[in-house]
Amino acid sequence: TREQGEIIFGLYTPEGDSICLSTGLMIHVHTMSRAIKWMIEQDYESDIGFNEGDYFFNNDSFIGGGHPSDQMLITPFYVDGRLEGWVGGLTHVTETGAVEPGAMGSSFTSRFAEGLILPCLKIGESDRLRRDFDILVDRGTRSSVSWLADNRAKLAGLKLIREAVKQLIADVGIEYYRKVVREYIEDTLRATREKVRRSLFPGRYREVAWRGVTLPGQESLLHGPCEMTVTRDGRIKLDFEGLPSARKQPFQGTLPLFEGMLFNALIQNVFYDLRYNDGTFLAVELHVPEGTVCNPSNIQLPTTLWGPAYGGMQAAGQCVARAYFAMGYREEVHASGPLTSGNLAGGLDQYGRPFGSQCFEFAASGMYATAFMDGLDTAFSDFNAEGDMGDAEVWEQQMPQLWLAREIRKDGGGYGRFRGGNGIHSLYMVPPGVEMDMGSFGSPPIFSTAGLMGGYPASCLRVWVGRNTDLEARIAGGLEIPSSEGEDPSQPDFVRTVRADWEFVHGQNYAARPLPAYSLFSVVSGDGGGYGDPLERDPSAVARDLENGVTTLRTARNVYGVVVRETPDGFEVDADATQRLREEKRRERIERAVPAAEYKRRVRQRLLAGDIPAPAKALYRDVLRISSKWARGFREFWDLPEEYEVPA
Repeated sequence: TREQGEIIFGLYTPEGDSICLSTGLMIHVHTMSRAIKWMIEQDYESDIGFNEGDYFFNNDSFIGGGHPSDQMLITPFYVDGRLEGWVGGLTHVTETGAVEPGAMGSSFTSRFAEGLILPCLKIGESDRLRRDFDILVDRGTRSSVSWLADNRAKLAGLKLIREAVKQLIADVGIEYYRKVVREYIEDTLRATREKVRRSLFPGRYREVAWRGVTLPGQESLLHGPCEMTVTRDGRIKLDFEGLPSARKQPFQGTLPLFEGMLFNALIQNVFYDLRYNDGTFLAVELHVPEGTVCNPSNIQLPTTLWGPAYGGMQAAGQCVARAYFAMGYREEVHASGPLTSGNLAGGLDQYGRPFGSQCFEFAASGMYATAFMDGLDTAFSDFNAEGDMGDAEVWEQQMPQLWLAREIRKDGGGYGRFRGGNGIHSLYMVPPGVEMDMGSFGSPPIFSTAGLMGGYPASCLRVWVGRNTDLEARIAGGLEIPSSEGEDPSQPDFVRTVRADWEFVHGQNYAARPLPAYSLFSVVSGDGGGYGDPLERDPSAVARDLENGVTTLRTARNVYGVVVRETPDGFEVDADATQRLREEKRRERIERAVPAAEYKRRVRQRLLAGDIPAPAKALYRDVLRISSKWARGFREFWDLPEEYEVPA
């Protein structure tokens, strides 16, 4: 928890409505509410019993939470023998006993690959956690340390909050407390609608974000189509009609998770100066079709890596940005945030102990570009306000990969008038004396994050894996050890320097597998989308990026149209040559341009002929089959026959 910042606490009404929450994981504004309501619906009070000092554990994401790593502890409290509320705490735990270590594997095809999943289980009484639960976790996971330590941290926090609230009730009286908590939620609902009315231009906004399935034999695009309607009286409706079907693949999320992702986007971007609780939830109308990748009806499906749920959050954020722009609030407009991605590992560590973990340094990914500034490098994730990568030395105690490089990625962020922030590039070595399976999670082999207003998307994620390296001989001989991507990210220094059996994967979904000592594993975290036309970027900003080593000469010339000379003092912009080059590039754009009507005609012909890539075919066949509303809009837009289906 300390290294990740992945924690949140909340206070709830007897019915389970959130009253107030700490800072932290904004995804979970409503997920613990769902777990409390589920226990009430299942009549726990009559059968299992609610008593002060009881603690209920849940990591079943169909009940509440994001995936099995999201683990909540909930306790009731009473005043004069009457249930008056609940206190909940949630942390993200890095090992669950899943098939792949670190809990977030990209190979899962069923829920039963995800590790221990425990639905609202009573694990403590009289303010003491049960030892048999500790034994269950200890024997059911590769390493129980983070799980059990976090449980104790949550218990301590819950007791502090419970006693403070009971003291408050003693001071002000129970009747006053009951009125205040309900007014608190109502006040948030009213303030939320007023903020929407003042900030977002009324209308209908449509955006889409892209993910995909990379399992062999199941390759398919997945999209997150969002239609946001803003009314004049301050109401928001988010409609995700057209989501693809849920199936046996890990790139999907439960409805509680998707609700959390969407409210995270709204709280971070619209309601950031308001109290947040279930009043926020009540202010927004959602439509998420059942049986889709953001609302699976089959609880046996895996829901580890979210995919379109994360994309749906990004699409909703783009809709909000356009509504801000239309209202004139330029300072609130920004492109999409990063798709945070990283590695996971398990085996025996340098002390001979079993371990399993994911590395959360991706909490410090690249920030989105805004309408007035570049995104910050290695400083941001949408769901984790901490934005802290943690200390490598601490991570090496938890998962003994040895960092050879930890640096700002070159050209990761989307190009634009204001560029997206670059994420992290890390290069790990498997040290001798350990046993290690290593893998990673990310995206399909497409761009990971959209740009806005002419800005480019963030670059594709990727992983390099080198086996049978010559590193042992290099170390023994005192030869150069790679510590950077170098000047050409497409052919990194470590690939050119180290002799190895190299494997390259676009998209960074790489199922964990054993790696021998001295193997190399290179991953990148997410990057932010760009904003505006790259040819409008200040040339001095390009020169500054070159001096800071976060872009390349090739990008400066080919993308930004900036001509620079390298001098002893850095990079100097040739203003006249830059102006000529940019004028040339604008002429080339006009020469290449195709009228929209002609472009639409060409695409229509391709659709009729079935001349589209197989992953896109798989998506469109599925969505045309399950959503008549989306199918009707698709056929009307492309002027296709009513009976149109994607040809084989």
